Amino acid sequence: MTTTTLSGPTRWTTAFALIVFLALGTGLALRGADHADAPDTSEGNLDVNDLYVFAQGDNLVFAMTVHPLLAPGEATEQAAFNPMGLYEFKLDRERDGIADAVIQVAFAGMGAAQVVSIRGPLAIPDGGSSRRLVQAPTVRGRLDETFSGSGITAFAGRRDDPFFIDLFGDMSLTSVLNAAFSAALGEQVGADGEQTLAFNPDAVDDLAGLNTLAIVIEVPKADVAAALDIGLDDPFFAWATTSIRS
Repeated sequence: MTTTTLSGPTRWTTAFALIVFLALGTGLALRGADHADAPDTSEGNLDVNDLYVFAQGDNLVFAMTVHPLLAPGEATEQAAFNPMGLYEFKLDRERDGIADAVIQVAFAGMGAAQVVSIRGPLAIPDGGSSRRLVQAPTVRGRLDETFSGSGITAFAGRRDDPFFIDLFGDMSLTSVLNAAFSAALGEQVGADGEQTLAFNPDAVDDLAGLNTLAIVIEVPKADVAAALDIGLDDPFFAWATTSIRS
């Protein structure tokens, strides 16, 4: 058994607890999840931790983490995605909770030999994919390797958990939660001075040293807009789900 700690490629952004606000051009609301409390599964590799979305030039990056609280060493080295699982980024143009487009990620094989298949972004009828793969793969790669094709760059594999939380520290956590809920609800929650998605530089990361499984997909903004049938400056909403394929 080794005691190697994963640490990268980098912490994608200052991690935040529940909700962030971003956009194709200016404003996109999305919801993340939490660690080790998924209500419908006891399988860690289907337990969504968090969702991150951020702009990277003319692209958007979608990142989902699952399989929380992996200790360095054997637990991390043996971690893999569920080969029967369907990992999805659901995209919604009206904020009605009904997906209008999707990015799907599926895995074949076991362990380090897993093959990653990505589909989308593409429009979907009737608010969902019904747990089925909706088209031929857009791009394929292997676990723990960065791969690209059709304008997409992607990675799926073991990573240091980018989520940052100081449970018993200063008021940073309160400010992050207030800012997140304010973004999600469209009205301010908490005091004016408690509206930031940044932690105090002296805060302690209570998840430091723990790993997770991450799916990171960079896709052109134009492809997302086309799948949703919206303009580049129009807002849209996103969430992440896992399920067993039908």
